[in-house]
Amino acid sequence: MSKGASLFLGLALGASVAGHESSSAARSSARPLAATSLNYLNATLQARNTISVNVYSGSRSPLNDIYVELLDDVNSTVNRQRTTGSGRVMFSGLALGRYRVRVLPYGTEYTEQVRDVELVNYSPSSTGGSVDEQVDFYLKAREGVNSGPFAAPPGVVFVQDVPDGAKRIYDKGVLELRENKQKEGFESLRKAIEIFPTYYAALERLGTEYVTVAGATPAHYEAARVLLTKATEVNRRGFPSTFGLGLAQYRLKMTNEAVENLKRATTLHNQSVDAYLYLGLALNQAGKTAEAEATLKRASEIGKGKAAEVHFQLARLYSGQNRYSEAANELELYLKAKPGTPDTDKMKQTIQQLREKAAKK
Repeated sequence: MSKGASLFLGLALGASVAGHESSSAARSSARPLAATSLNYLNATLQARNTISVNVYSGSRSPLNDIYVELLDDVNSTVNRQRTTGSGRVMFSGLALGRYRVRVLPYGTEYTEQVRDVELVNYSPSSTGGSVDEQVDFYLKAREGVNSGPFAAPPGVVFVQDVPDGAKRIYDKGVLELRENKQKEGFESLRKAIEIFPTYYAALERLGTEYVTVAGATPAHYEAARVLLTKATEVNRRGFPSTFGLGLAQYRLKMTNEAVENLKRATTLHNQSVDAYLYLGLALNQAGKTAEAEATLKRASEIGKGKAAEVHFQLARLYSGQNRYSEAANELELYLKAKPGTPDTDKMKQTIQQLREKAAKK
């Protein structure tokens, strides 16, 4: 066969193969065309599946700038948004299935809430349309309006017009503290105060955190005193800041100032065991033992006899006055309120010694 014929034959065979492949490809592409269109339609419908969330106060007022999280069926976060001025967020582009909506009202007087939502297409047709679900939350006030270490009674909420930048950093700090990232949380709160020096929530939260931090030093108490003094200047009605200030002053041996602020704390929240407890300690530190005893008894009354620390402090006060029998009684109440304490054996020995001293009087 000549070279020309061979070349021609090669070209012909190539054209034949190409034509066969082209024909096969055409048939192949024709077969999934309907499926491809269906997949496109389903993807389009999924993009239109939504969960709308409305967040209101108990009085049905929309709550702005509240975090709302969407979680999947294994509790992984899908999305997180903040509510608009109308108290609304919308999560779109969702596949069918189970979800959990969690409202995280950081830095407010409201409690966290969670609701389960399921996106289900009840249409008999696989192309039955998009699914839209609406969830309404009516948030309840926490037992204490403060989100920090000290509980406060429900009541009038202190409202400030806070710059957005400061609020975002404050919320970040609260979230970090919630996640036990103390160093990062403290730094965020400090930055929020730098942006807005009279930011009450930030002053209160950072100050009360310093008072209660594990291993607190005089430097912590002094920082707390400065922050909470400013906080009480901004808002005279805040129980956590007033109580925290009194506690910091008590730790710093600023006895008269501590008594003044702790007394004011008991007027702001007259059911706080801790406020009466530390007021009693400050009064005793000031040498006002009769008033200290009455105050500690009031703390015990509010705590319905279950506040172990109150019994311990009453025992100390009675022992210092040579009222040994009463001191022994209080230590027995302490052990009853705090069973399993590591000092049980030592405490029982002390009770026996107090009984013996009482018998000798």
